[in-house]
Formats: sequence, C-alpha cells, structure tokens
Amino acid sequence: MKRTKAAAGLLVLAMALSAAVPVNAQAGIHAAAVSKTALDARAAAAFLDKFFEDEQKEAATSAAAVTVVKDGSVIAEAGYGQSDKSSGTKVDPASTPFRVGSVSKVFTVVALMQLVDQGKIGLQDNIEKYLGGYKIKNPFGKPVTVEMLLTHTTGFEVRDPTVASILYDPSAKALTLKESVFANFPPVVREPGTSYMYDNFASEVVGYIVQEVSGEPFNDYMNKHVFGPLGMTSSTFDSAGSLASQLPAVYDASGKEAPFYRLSPEVLPEGSMITTAKDMSRFMIAWLNGGKTEDGHALLSTSSVEAMSTYHVSINPDVPDMTYGFEAPAPLTDANGRRIIAKGGSIPGFESYMFLLPDEKTGVFVSAVTGSDVTTQLYAAFMDAFYPGTEKLGDAEYTPQPQSELKRFEGIYRDLRIGILLNKVTASGDGTLTSSNQTGRHTTLKQVGRLLFVDEDGYPMAFKEDSQGNIAYLKYSNPGSYAGRLAEGSGFPDVPRDHPYANYIYGLQSLGVLTGDSAQAFGPGEPVTREAFIHGIMSQFNLPPSQNEHVFKDVAKSPYAAEIQAAAELGLLSGTGNGRFEPQRVIKREEAAMITLKLLQISGYQPQKSSTKLASGTSPWAEAAVKTLIDLQMYGPEVTEQNGRYDYGSQRGLTRAECAAIQYSLVLPEQSLIP
Repeated sequence: MKRTKAAAGLLVLAMALSAAVPVNAQAGIHAAAVSKTALDARAAAAFLDKFFEDEQKEAATSAAAVTVVKDGSVIAEAGYGQSDKSSGTKVDPASTPFRVGSVSKVFTVVALMQLVDQGKIGLQDNIEKYLGGYKIKNPFGKPVTVEMLLTHTTGFEVRDPTVASILYDPSAKALTLKESVFANFPPVVREPGTSYMYDNFASEVVGYIVQEVSGEPFNDYMNKHVFGPLGMTSSTFDSAGSLASQLPAVYDASGKEAPFYRLSPEVLPEGSMITTAKDMSRFMIAWLNGGKTEDGHALLSTSSVEAMSTYHVSINPDVPDMTYGFEAPAPLTDANGRRIIAKGGSIPGFESYMFLLPDEKTGVFVSAVTGSDVTTQLYAAFMDAFYPGTEKLGDAEYTPQPQSELKRFEGIYRDLRIGILLNKVTASGDGTLTSSNQTGRHTTLKQVGRLLFVDEDGYPMAFKEDSQGNIAYLKYSNPGSYAGRLAEGSGFPDVPRDHPYANYIYGLQSLGVLTGDSAQAFGPGEPVTREAFIHGIMSQFNLPPSQNEHVFKDVAKSPYAAEIQAAAELGLLSGTGNGRFEPQRVIKREEAAMITLKLLQISGYQPQKSSTKLASGTSPWAEAAVKTLIDLQMYGPEVTEQNGRYDYGSQRGLTRAECAAIQYSLVLPEQSLIP
C-alpha cells in the first residue's frame, strides 16, 4: 500500500482546541521577474490598480488603502473598495482610517528611542528600574534589559492578547495600561538575550516605560511628540476615540457587519494604533530621510534611526530577526536579496504591512479589511515587479557534513510562542536533513552553511548553538519565533531504546505528554480503560473539564468524570447505551479509533474516501474510523497486512504502548511514515 502523509488536519486539531496565535504562513516560491520595471508614479499606480482588480483579492478585501513613497515623495496613494457597503462610501487614503495592529510597535519604539536620545532611558538598563519596585521572577543571573524588550529576546513566558482584550460591550470597563502590565507580568523562562520570540507583552512594557519616564499618558505622548511633529493628524492610539468611529465596516463570512470593538487597555502600545495611508506616507518619507520631518525637525537622532534600521538579532547572518521595532520581511525569500525592514500587523478584521527599502529610499504601506494574506501578497508582487532578484542564502557550494555529523541537529523542536507548533528533524543518509510537522509537510533541506540549510523551495532553516556548542534552537516554519529543541525522553526501565514502541513513548516524554516517574515501569502491555483513554487525550490537548451534570449515570465515581462529560459535550463519545459509559472497562481498539476520528473531525479534518481493505473483525460502525487511522498511519507495529488486507485488531483491548502511538501521531507523525 502506498504510504500516505499524516493528516493535514492534525495541526488544525491542535490549533482549534488550544489558544493559539496565528503563524505567518510561508507562501510558495514566486517566479522572480526577468526584468525590472522602473518605479515611478505611473508604474506604481498601474501596479496597484492591477493588483486590487484581481477577482480573488476583490472578494477577500472589502476595503484597502495603500501608499508608495520614493526619494522623498509620494508616488502612489490609493483607496480600494468601500468603507461602508450600505452607503457605498469609497475608501479615501487621506481620510479613511484603519486599525494597523502591530505596526503600532514601530511607533512605540520611536517614542522610547526619543527618551534614549534625551538620556532619560538606557538601553542596557535593567527594566526593573522603571517598574516602581516590581521584581520580575527571573531564575537566571542575567537581568532583562530595555534593549531585550526592543529585540524580543526577554525570555518571557508567552503573554499574548486574549479574548478579554477585545471589548464589544460599550459599558465594559477597560483596564488601564498599568493595570494590564502588572496583572499579567510573565516570569522569565529562558536565559534573557539568548532566544528570539515575537513578544507583544515586551512591547506593552515599552509603552508603559515611555509613560512612566515621560510623565505623560501614553496616547498624549504619542500625539505630542511623534504624530504631531510628523503631521500625522489622522493617527491615534485611542481605540475608542473619534477616529475609531470612522473605521471601515468589517463583515463576516456571511456578509453581516461585525460589531465595533474597543481594546483593553483602550490605549495599547503594541497594537491599538489607528491611522490613514496618507499619514503613513508622512512617516515613511521622514524615516527614509534619516528621521527628519518635512520642516527639518529631527524626530530621532541619526544614531537612533540607524539603530532602528539595523538588525540586532539574527539567528544566522543570512536570516535576520529584529531591529529595534522592525522585523525581517516574511517570507524572507520574497525580499529578492534586498535589504528590507518590515512590520506587519494583524487585529480582528484588519491586516496591515509596511516594508521599507532604505537603500532604494522606497517605502510601501498597505492596510485592508480582510481575513486573507493580501497585504503580504502585495509585498511579494511589488518586489517582483520593481526589485526582482534572488535571495542568496548561505553558500551554494558548501560541502554538506556527513550524516554522522548532521545527527547533532536531530530532535523535536517546539515553537517558543506557539507551543503546539512542532518540527521533527532527522539526518538523512545522503547528508541532508528532513523535517516534518503536524500538517504532514515533509521537506528535504540541503546544507549551505555550518548552521544553515535550505529546503526544496528555497526557504531557510537556521540553527543556533548554546554556550556549550549544543544545538538549542531552530527557525523555520514560524518567522516570528525560534523553536527550542526538546530534551530527549529518558524512557522507562521496561521501555529500552530498541523497544518497538520506543519512538512513540520517548517522543511523548519529550513533548511533556507523559510526565510519570521515568524510574518506574511504564507497563507498555498494560490495558487502557475507557476513562483513562479519555483522560489521556483531554489532558494532552489541555481541554478543560466540564462543570455540568454528568450525562452518564455510571461515571460519578470516576476520577475523570468531568473530563468524560466534557468529551461528551464535544461530541467525542456517545456512551454504550442505557445511559452508561462503562469507564473502567478496557477500551477496544475500534472504540479508540472512533473517538480519535471524532477528535480529528471537530478540528475540521474531513475523512477521505478510503480504498483500504480490512481483515474481518471490525464492527460496521467502526469501519470508517479504522480505515481512516490506517490511511493516516496512526498506529504502531501492531497493525499487520496480509494479502492486501489490514488487521487492525479491532476487538482487542488497547494497550498503553498502542495508545502512545495514537497520541504521538495526533501531535507529530513518525518520520518513517512519510514518503
């Protein structure tokens, strides 16, 4: 039977059932233009019109504004779509404001660097100096500095905005900036300065420090010292002010207008900025002019402009991470070998992107009411049209190390920001690396530098060593974060490394799913009860127990009764008849298959028509589930094939080792199972 890739729905499962932040997906390689079109007003306007006239982009974008500047002038500034479908009001780049999400961070850093220029803040200062006596939980002998806030290398535990940050109720009270900072202050969980993780909270602290040091409310400071000098009269950080009432309408998938929302805090340094394309033109022109405004006012010192334009953190010389305030363009390959500093922004209903080419004195800003990646599509298309070329990563003539040396890169890597995003890296026999993740994406990577590899599509995978020279991090599938290498599972006394289920059991230990005492026996052949199986998958995906009354009359004494009830409410199980669940009965393999299939389905995975043939023994109601798990390779060596028919052992009780194979496959498929 042809080996099938692991379910594309597995990552969706984890995303759907856990609180997560979207990852900037890497787009497919684009064909670089053969010749360059000269960038002038006529060419820029023609490019924008053609781009937004595309039917797919029109369908995905109800309103957009974009501006292009070059050599100190605006060469194109346009609006597309309608700010309100009911009135038919057209988008005006000069007067239609947009929420720009994390593009806000650039301006927050500008404010802090102004105070650095004035000698009121030191980049190497311990941030506790500005926290009014608050002591950070930091087990490392290295303080978190102001500079680390700017480069997102604090080592903080993840603190991203939650649903509580979005206020739809006009009467709901928003937190103050100070309340928000200290109600949610994270501990330091990695040595400060050693790893990059896109950090919303760090940017919020930057804004708080600006407020504390200046003695002015953050929004007031921005209006007076940043927006005012730039002539950005249609810009604010106040998510509930007068500009907010002029925002374009946002529509859901059915075409219904979505309700207006405020943020909590209403003035949020990392993401509440509202502005127009015309105002962004003023900023980009000033920035590309060394930070000098139209009337000659210096927004920042030359050294601060240079500091914000220079990458201070890069996992590899060819793979940059952060300047102060700006980030590397994503995908990096779309930069076509040019020096670019960029900043994207995503906030419910709106997507924005700003990218600057300092050497070409060119800047582009686009903001749209959309749920698509149209803004980064524009970046890729613009670069191909006006600045074509090829991103050259590493040394194409580099001699790859032998497999014995490449084994140092092997392991499972967990994304620092989105913990459910994993990569498994294996050294191949031909001197390359292979990488797989939950989506079934399988890539081969050629070595082009000591710590740099490039996949078939040209995307880089870069590694970082720790102070002892061991591989500690990689950067690949998420441009906004490193992934940390997980410690290899130590196994159990009765699960040696050559045990047939060792990869699954050791893998689950690495992932933290199996947390039992490794000095005690695991019991790979022990049976799994129905209640234990439910507990295993509910805890694996951090699914909360239910507080509701039990629907099954025989689970009250089960230690996992609340999880069984939650699983029933999710539609994972329906009991065994007569209001019973039989929690302590050993679960049959076909029953486990059915529950696993339902878990996949509620994540959005749709089973495909299967041509798999089964040996006798599977109940008719379980055949589809068993075939799906066989097709997705979600099993261990217990499943056998003879004469084209698969024996799943449907009526046998599930063992702990077999359960580990299912649980591991739900998170990360075995490398050997992918062609």
